[in-house]
Amino acid sequence: MADTLAVLAGRIAVLERLVRDLSRSSRLANSSIENGSIAVYDDAGMLRGSIGLQQDGTLALAAVNGPTPPVPTAPVVASVLGGVAVTWDGAFADGSQAPADFAHVEVHFSTSADFPDDGSLFAAFYSTHAATMTVPAKGPLWVRLVCVSTSGKASEPSAVAGPAGPAPVVAQAVLDGIVDDLALADRAVTRAKIEAGAVDGPALADGAVTTPKLVAGEIDGLVLAAGTVNADRLVAASITAAQIKALSITGDRLVVNTVTADQLAVGTITAASGVISSIDASVITVGKIKATQIDATNLVISAANVNGTVASATTAGSAGTVTGSIGAGVTLPPTQMGAGQIPDTTTINGGSVLTGTLDAASIKAGSINVDRLTVGLAGQVGQKWYDFGDSASKWLNSASGTMATVPVTDAQSGGNVMRCAGFVQGAYRPDVKIPFDPSVTYRASVRVRQTVANATPSTNQKLYAGVAGLAADGVTFVNNSGANSLSSQFYAAADSRDLTAGAGWVTYTGYIKGTTASPVRAETPNANAPAQLHSSIRYITPILYLNYQGGSGTAEVDMFAIEVVEAGGITASNIKAGAIDGQTITGAVVRAVRGDGSVAALMAPDVGDGQAGFQTTSADGTTYSRLESGELTFGSPNVAQVIPTGISGKASGGTLDIQSGMISGGSQAHVILASGDSPLSPGDGSPSISLEWDGSGTADMVVDISGVLAPRNFAWGKVTITPVANTPTSVTITGLNVRGNTFFGYATPSTTVPGTQVTGVGITSVSRTSATVWITRTNNTATTIYWLVVGGKV
Repeated sequence: MADTLAVLAGRIAVLERLVRDLSRSSRLANSSIENGSIAVYDDAGMLRGSIGLQQDGTLALAAVNGPTPPVPTAPVVASVLGGVAVTWDGAFADGSQAPADFAHVEVHFSTSADFPDDGSLFAAFYSTHAATMTVPAKGPLWVRLVCVSTSGKASEPSAVAGPAGPAPVVAQAVLDGIVDDLALADRAVTRAKIEAGAVDGPALADGAVTTPKLVAGEIDGLVLAAGTVNADRLVAASITAAQIKALSITGDRLVVNTVTADQLAVGTITAASGVISSIDASVITVGKIKATQIDATNLVISAANVNGTVASATTAGSAGTVTGSIGAGVTLPPTQMGAGQIPDTTTINGGSVLTGTLDAASIKAGSINVDRLTVGLAGQVGQKWYDFGDSASKWLNSASGTMATVPVTDAQSGGNVMRCAGFVQGAYRPDVKIPFDPSVTYRASVRVRQTVANATPSTNQKLYAGVAGLAADGVTFVNNSGANSLSSQFYAAADSRDLTAGAGWVTYTGYIKGTTASPVRAETPNANAPAQLHSSIRYITPILYLNYQGGSGTAEVDMFAIEVVEAGGITASNIKAGAIDGQTITGAVVRAVRGDGSVAALMAPDVGDGQAGFQTTSADGTTYSRLESGELTFGSPNVAQVIPTGISGKASGGTLDIQSGMISGGSQAHVILASGDSPLSPGDGSPSISLEWDGSGTADMVVDISGVLAPRNFAWGKVTITPVANTPTSVTITGLNVRGNTFFGYATPSTTVPGTQVTGVGITSVSRTSATVWITRTNNTATTIYWLVVGGKV
């Protein structure tokens, strides 16, 4: 017994020594990471990094979820040849220290101080030592910096520096005045070296050009722009007759009355000389020109210079040479006027036209506008004004875009469209002033299509269409607030509508009736709820915005109409009992309207998304439902739902999608029922039920049930291991596809001798695609081990 106690005491002493030695050594002294990594968490349980083998197969210390780095100090910018030099001193705002997880500082630049779309990224500083780089530029730039950590976190941008632009190669002060009179050799400038009209008065210094510098006869009227050489640019007596090219001085270069009769050779001015038109009546002495000296075939009648009547004794046919304008009080007998003998350039006033002599055949088609009609007649025309795209030149556009009438083969109205290239802003028709009657209903319609997208697609392609208001003077604009401005007008047909290139023709319609001191700006496609204009408006004119704002795309307008319509003209008392039966009712829209004019139900070819359907709305306007194209949606218009709540049958067939809807900044849940032949089924012909949610811009599966519960973030199975006795033995399971961000593993043996023969089971190297299962046993009996891998979000 004593020997047994001594042996036991010795073993206890050995165990105590081993425990003491183990407590003094490092816990990882004899450890290793087998095909995996060690996760590092902070006090809150947040994953901050991992050490070891990463998911992409690399070996690294990876940092994640790091803190936001500090803001860099503002850069210093300076102009250099070809660009802008950007310098960073390596410091951070408010004296902050460089973060331990510093990666780099990005250099962003923009042509605007407010950095629309966050500007452009050029390069980065990869050290906190002061450094300089050059950003190539053709004009002024603004620059700011952003710090980025090794875990991908970005700081707020630094203060903006700028503007700075490229430095000029040669200063303007050097260029100015580089060539003067002393730089030219005598007779160095010839006519062949001077472009016609290239030298004008301001280009020459006073007295700079003298006779020795000119080759005789080399500079004539064709070289000098008309009226560009002033007297103070000439040296006194430096131009003589020898320097003037023959016939280069015409009547328009002479001061009135400077050439008198005694300076002209007898018979030198004739009708054939071509200068007779430069002599007007004010320089002819009374009685000096006799009838015998006038050639009737070359008689020129000028406004107000012929009094009385042109004698009918002049031979018939001579009127074919009558040019210019005929003033009031001058009568031409019919015998002197042939058909079409008055040129287009001739101005004829009302006093020169005999009553009843001008018929429709003498008026050019399309030459009379509404503003040339009496108010009463213009009002009748205003019952329906229609622009078929044929009158682009009559629209006044205040932006840089162009508006042109072009023929197309697929126009819906006529054969032309009004093509609007670039930004069209506040375009209206100054010649169209429709008297506005607040007691009737007007309909404004526009048919438009986007043919070329903006340089950045789906941006700056907005459409505004409706009417602009004019005050009683027909000139002063009246907008939504009563101000004299073309902006904030009444866009009843289309208000900030995004057009899509290639989507084809789209028609927008809005209704207008009545006035108020405080109108509400809105699209009004319902004739029973028309828009009201400002109470100061007396006329209306069409208004258009296209490619708003500043877009470079192209849109085409096929039709713009403003017409008088009357809604609500048919009531129940006007319909004969039984007149509406089971036959087809042809019409665009069927509405159920409440007593207050609000629409309770609507059945139409388009209930909002380009699809035919049925829509209902509650009396207070807080809820609605819509059935269209196999989709049922419902919700509240007062809640800004990015995606409405609804139920839809997918076009692929065999799938029903129940959607929770989504407000701005939220996420949407789906319950998806898929039949065995649905593209969303597991692929083995069995039906499935899936619960998903939209987060981070993608759809993540939460629950997927196909006959049995088969979560896609779970993987399980069993493996049989024949171990080496008393030695941990493992088998690696591969081919997994577990969803999630973090993965956990569990294992348990199928044994009746746990803790005796089976002394341990474990699982390591757990990942999305694989895991390693371990067993330690006192013998080499093959043992089945059940394993489970779970994917989590953390």
